[in-house]
Amino acid sequence: MAAAAVTVLAAGPAGAAGAAGPAHRPAPPARTVGYFSYTPSAAAGTVRFFAERPLAEGVSTRLSALPDWARSQLPGRSAATPRTGTPHGYKLRRGNRSTDYVYRSADVYAIEAECGSGGCRPVQQVKVAIKEYVRGRTSKKWEITFYGSRWSGSTRFHLDYTYDCGVNIAHAPDSTCSTWRRDGAQGHGSGVAVDGQRIVKNFGSTAVVTRFPMVKLLVTFADGSRAIGDDGAAGEKFRGWDVCATRTTTKLCHRTGDGS
Repeated sequence: MAAAAVTVLAAGPAGAAGAAGPAHRPAPPARTVGYFSYTPSAAAGTVRFFAERPLAEGVSTRLSALPDWARSQLPGRSAATPRTGTPHGYKLRRGNRSTDYVYRSADVYAIEAECGSGGCRPVQQVKVAIKEYVRGRTSKKWEITFYGSRWSGSTRFHLDYTYDCGVNIAHAPDSTCSTWRRDGAQGHGSGVAVDGQRIVKNFGSTAVVTRFPMVKLLVTFADGSRAIGDDGAAGEKFRGWDVCATRTTTKLCHRTGDGS
């Protein structure tokens, strides 16, 4: 996948219809997203969302089996109430802490599906996840790996990320590293992501303060639309595992907050 900056560029304006002749609806302008072009279409029965499991291929999935933020995208449906975790809707997406230094989220699926009276069928599905690795000893850095691959449908999709760092404060709302204290923590960042890409960030030098990474993965489908997360906005928000650090040791904590 090419690592080009994501831009959305409208083509030149459509020509105006002449005074004579029947009225008609002009075709939507071509657009470019990342490395591919598409002609946007507004299918009234199309939903785009993230889920823990992909939709089955070749069969219809009943509408009631979709999450509420997917059903709310259909005409006549009321808007879903966004889930607001702490902070800013970032949640631990299951997964497992395999060692004192490595946590990997469960796979999450960005799904575009067409829905009708008989149910919903997938158009395109993309599998995404993150891995968190803390370097240990006196290091105050972690490495975050992004994963994004085709599950079904078109091979064309685009992946972007945003990054921040959270501070788990007991008996109080969590904060972000960049706003909590100036101690070397690297705050907000963003960019294009590719499968297997790794970023390295400093989470701050203050000892005995629990930190966790916050990553949002944005999936742009082949038609230029984006999957909607459980907070009602584009992208899925991943909360990493809590990291416990002293001046001489850095490890994943035995327990972690989950963002709920």
